[in-house]
Amino acid sequence: MAPFSTAVVLSPHSQHAGVVAVVAPYGDGGRHAREYARHGWESVAVTLPARSLPGHHRGSADLTGYRHEVVHRGDLHRTLEQLRPLGVAAVVAGSGLGVALADHLAEGLGLPGNDPTTSALRTDRGLQAAALGDIGIAVPRSLRTDNLLVAQRWAAFSSMPAYVVAAADSSVTAPPAVCRNASDISNAWRRIRQAARHHTGGTEVVIQEHLPGDTQYIVHTVSYPTTAEPTVTAIWAEHRTSRHVHARSDLMDRKDLLTRRLCRYTLRAVDVLGIDTGPARIRIVCCADRGLTLLSARTYAQPSPTDGIAHHTTDHIQAAVRAATAGITPPSAAEPHRDRLVTRISLISPHDGTLDADLLHAVTALPTVVHVGAGLVAGAHVRQTIDRATSPGELVLSSSSPEAIGEDVQAIRSMETSGLYIKAAR
Repeated sequence: MAPFSTAVVLSPHSQHAGVVAVVAPYGDGGRHAREYARHGWESVAVTLPARSLPGHHRGSADLTGYRHEVVHRGDLHRTLEQLRPLGVAAVVAGSGLGVALADHLAEGLGLPGNDPTTSALRTDRGLQAAALGDIGIAVPRSLRTDNLLVAQRWAAFSSMPAYVVAAADSSVTAPPAVCRNASDISNAWRRIRQAARHHTGGTEVVIQEHLPGDTQYIVHTVSYPTTAEPTVTAIWAEHRTSRHVHARSDLMDRKDLLTRRLCRYTLRAVDVLGIDTGPARIRIVCCADRGLTLLSARTYAQPSPTDGIAHHTTDHIQAAVRAATAGITPPSAAEPHRDRLVTRISLISPHDGTLDADLLHAVTALPTVVHVGAGLVAGAHVRQTIDRATSPGELVLSSSSPEAIGEDVQAIRSMETSGLYIKAAR
């Protein structure tokens, strides 16, 4: 089984400074460039023409710290010719928009990467379900289509209690919709297609059977070209409300039996999806009738609220950068001091309003709170929370005592219902 660690430590002789090409570095806040700089590497940004970017990514690239910018205008040969003189030694995807292009560029430059002929397997949840299902790995029954009537007919023929409508592209962050009839599917279809177009420019949709489960598991992995198996760097147990809004995520103990089962399942999925190099984020649900079941996979690393507290948890971008800079010597896995639990809390506002100063201070002063998300300031405007994007913000809690975290979570939820959000006047 792959090593499960909360840190990846490189041999002092395995790290060789070089140049990395970060493809489509949108929405990372410049984290990739900063992290590579810490390892002595220079970064080149491979961007897309501004006019071709979907709305969600326009203006989201922070190119501070990049030595060069190369704009890919659709001509792969031309982009390769621009990169070769720069001495690029590694290619990574900076966002979902960069996954396929990064595969092609790595192959063109003769660098470690994933097979560009199977890039769609690593970006499309419909194709992921089909590939894993073909070899007997549990996946939801699903249909990938761009036709609403076809989706409704499939749902009627399948006759399942509930369905999930989601963007086919796994990088779309808009939450899937749970539907129970043709009308629900029609309403969700419009919203999901609009979200997909806004995030990726595509409009493909997947309709799947709804797999009930109060908890979903997010498995972070990093694959190295010199090792046979990926390293699982973190597993989060994600809990949602009855309205499918993210409530909290708990970092799982690597010694837990379920953690080991998740590692084994993830190894099989990563292999089928052709993830030979770089980071992956696998979403899994545990069903009573079929066990662990993959929902989606992404093959790029993103910042998270736990950045900067690496002594408590693993930063996925850090782990991915270490994989790219490891050279030919595989890294060793090490288990740092881990006697503390880590929980990420999404705040949930029942209505539009502003943040009350006194209660916000009380929330952020709770004993286990170790990180407060940007934007959580007194008087800040908040929207009614309908998904993760509309959450007022996130908190990270850490303690050696599960009871202490539980008490603070209860206190946070209590203050949310007793005045943390001052209702907007009409």
